[in-house]
Amino acid sequence: MNLSRFLLVIVSFSSTCECGNIFLMPLDNGYNSRFMNMIKLGKILSDAGHHVTILISDQIENDSLFKLSESDHMNNRMSLIHYKKPVIDTTQDLNSLNQEWVNSLMETDPVDTLRGYGPLFDDIITHHLEDKTVWEKMEATHFDLIIADEMVYFARIVAATFKIPLIIYSNWGPMTFDVDLVQRFNLAYVHTFLQPTTDSMSFSDRVSNVVEYFRLQSAMLEIYDSSIAICRKHGHPRKTCDNIKDAYKTVSLVFINRNDALHYPVPFMPHVVSIEGFFLDKPKPLNQHYMDIVERAGEDGIIVVSFGSMFRRLWPEISTTLARAFAAMPQIVIWSYEGPTPIGLGNNTIVSKWIPQEDLINHPATKLFVTQCGASSTFQALKYALPTIGVPLVWDQPYNCHKLTHRIKSAKSISLEGLTSEIFQRAMEDVIKDKTYKENANKAAAIFLDQLVPARDKITYWAEYVMRHKGAPHLRSQAANNLNFTQYYLLDIFSLVCFTSVIIGVVIITIANKVISFCKTSDKKNKYD
Repeated sequence: MNLSRFLLVIVSFSSTCECGNIFLMPLDNGYNSRFMNMIKLGKILSDAGHHVTILISDQIENDSLFKLSESDHMNNRMSLIHYKKPVIDTTQDLNSLNQEWVNSLMETDPVDTLRGYGPLFDDIITHHLEDKTVWEKMEATHFDLIIADEMVYFARIVAATFKIPLIIYSNWGPMTFDVDLVQRFNLAYVHTFLQPTTDSMSFSDRVSNVVEYFRLQSAMLEIYDSSIAICRKHGHPRKTCDNIKDAYKTVSLVFINRNDALHYPVPFMPHVVSIEGFFLDKPKPLNQHYMDIVERAGEDGIIVVSFGSMFRRLWPEISTTLARAFAAMPQIVIWSYEGPTPIGLGNNTIVSKWIPQEDLINHPATKLFVTQCGASSTFQALKYALPTIGVPLVWDQPYNCHKLTHRIKSAKSISLEGLTSEIFQRAMEDVIKDKTYKENANKAAAIFLDQLVPARDKITYWAEYVMRHKGAPHLRSQAANNLNFTQYYLLDIFSLVCFTSVIIGVVIITIANKVISFCKTSDKKNKYD
């Protein structure tokens, strides 16, 4: 029996432990891929025999995509606890709202954008704390484990109050908002936060990285202080509320979306566990409708277009530019889109509110994937070896596109600034015709798929590991967490070396001066003699 099979046997035996009671807390800010990934994580643990309870708002179930994807089976597989959330104003024009929002984000760097999101995090934790029914249900239920999105600070309060082990999930891989949660051990080559650069940094890149590090720390301190104040306002003890910012000292594990094929090598502590691509589903055969489309496409094949759950609507100028570029392509284009029909839409372009995206991009007829490079679509492009056109819009998307373009070299990144249909068409043609993109995609996919233990088995094993041991403090470095700034960066050692060097230098210079002075005195005496 080889090592891989042996480990899988161990994992399967470990999965026969007693059923655990797990509390799942996604970031409930609309039904998007980040939310969906947390739900999939819950389904994995539910399938392993554990009882999973999910905390969601009473508004999320009104979302049309949630109804389409989750509502029919979620209640049957997992328990739900709802918290009250104000009704979202849907009277605004979604197209102009999306455009204004994206434009503002594209013009602002991620750290400043994060500062602007402070009120949103305040609202989320306030909604959680003000709903007393939620707290009563938690008091009545004994949970063995909490798994929460890194931005759900309510989970840190609950974990500290009821002494429940906590696993934090980072949808953006090692790029956590809190630099202490997944420590950046060497800023000379480890990115601070979403910088679209390689790990071979120039002097200016390293200066920028260090500045970004302290800016991000400052921004998070402001957000933490505000959330702690809200926690204290609702009557919770200071030590409990302080766990909002001190979670890096108490967390059992941090699950991150990361893979060696995509991300640059960096050092991690043992409690940081990569669960790369766990949210990718096993592709299913296409239904007859899409099979007919694929057959109609012939040798030219198809192009799959998706800008994620957050950008299912695009403002008219951009949608028109894209539509005209797609119309000029010989392939059939399948576009996941729900906005008004774009001007210039060609007969070769099929627009649908929902498409079987993963099933389509797995089909050999797919020649190109056009995406915004969200976390989920980036891993889809990686796993299914797809040449990609990346159109990054906000947050982690430029960072992900940069890795597909410069590390894997399977993609071409396109900026919306100054974009024309001719530029976009030419980019698509280049990526499809240049076989290097496909070859590089195949190499990266082979590395991604060559995993000793599947990500889903890792999730089950480590969740059960934490429950078996009532936490995992032995995987965290308490020493590293307790170092102050001077100790962490060895400034005290550097100061000692500098001080010692100065003392030695002074002693040497003093002795040299004495020797020179003595020699001069001796010379004078010899002359007089």
